[in-house]
Amino acid sequence: MRSSLLRHRLVHIGGRVTAGAALLAVTAGCGLLGGDEPAPGPGIPVKVAALALADVAPLHIAIDHGLFAQRGIAVTLIPASSGQDAITKLASGDADIAYAGDIAAVNAVDGGLPLKIVAEAAVAGERTMRVLARQDGPAQSVPDLAGKKLGRNAPGGVSDTLTKSLMADHGADPNSVTWANLEFGAMAAAVKAGDIEAALFPEPFATKAEKEHGLRPIADPATGSAKNFPIGLYGATDAFATANPGAIAGFQRAMRDAAAAAMANRKLVEDTAVKHLKGIDADTAALMELPVYRSDPIITELQRVPDLMRRYGAKFRRPIQMSELIIPPPPPGT
Repeated sequence: MRSSLLRHRLVHIGGRVTAGAALLAVTAGCGLLGGDEPAPGPGIPVKVAALALADVAPLHIAIDHGLFAQRGIAVTLIPASSGQDAITKLASGDADIAYAGDIAAVNAVDGGLPLKIVAEAAVAGERTMRVLARQDGPAQSVPDLAGKKLGRNAPGGVSDTLTKSLMADHGADPNSVTWANLEFGAMAAAVKAGDIEAALFPEPFATKAEKEHGLRPIADPATGSAKNFPIGLYGATDAFATANPGAIAGFQRAMRDAAAAAMANRKLVEDTAVKHLKGIDADTAALMELPVYRSDPIITELQRVPDLMRRYGAKFRRPIQMSELIIPPPPPGT
């Protein structure tokens, strides 16, 4: 049963799992990720800007268990408050690689940033994001969101674009909404206080808001037009990628193995969340709805991002072809 489940989960990573990654996934809870082998030397320094989200669990797994070190790179995490903040750090040189929502990354490319996609991070699974509201508030269904004040993490990001998509799919006017820009950690209190009526919450913030603030889910935004939507990626500037091909390839290999381990071992992800995500205890981690973790880009899926953005009002300066942005990952098994 366990081996059958493992094979099923590894298929979701895109059918490109290396033998080493599969071995890592099988033994993730049995010692291979336990630091039995001494880590190599410090390697090429790489600064990675990232948010405190469940989406980046494989990044922490790769750091904690020496997967980057095994590939000859030394990763330092740079905290970011949003995908846009991470991209700002990337553009300024404060970060070499940045985790950001796919939508924020596309906006950055359209704005002129020479961004290249190093790896994917996560794809929305069932209920991995939820639009939450007060139990007794005026927003009891998706159509009720029309004309309301809603929360979003930042303009032009995943939170507002997928909320707009959800509303349009339910016949509500997304242009009728007033937005408040808030960090994810501040949204639950704002909803409970009535400062906003609802907001889209990713994990772990969704589970935490339900558990600690009693908020109720209105809908899963990753349905309809946004079903199985790519929600996060790792990007680098073209200049950094060109100057550091070894670091890029090492990052891609390590993240491929870490994504496989995360998909194969939920307990590993839960333990990682408790260790690295502020305010998350073991009970909350056990309740989280996790995304599908994958690293190797799937072009047709990534192209859905600018296509959906155009549908909901994005005016690009030029057509965005995601295939032109991808740095091809090393072949599996290398």
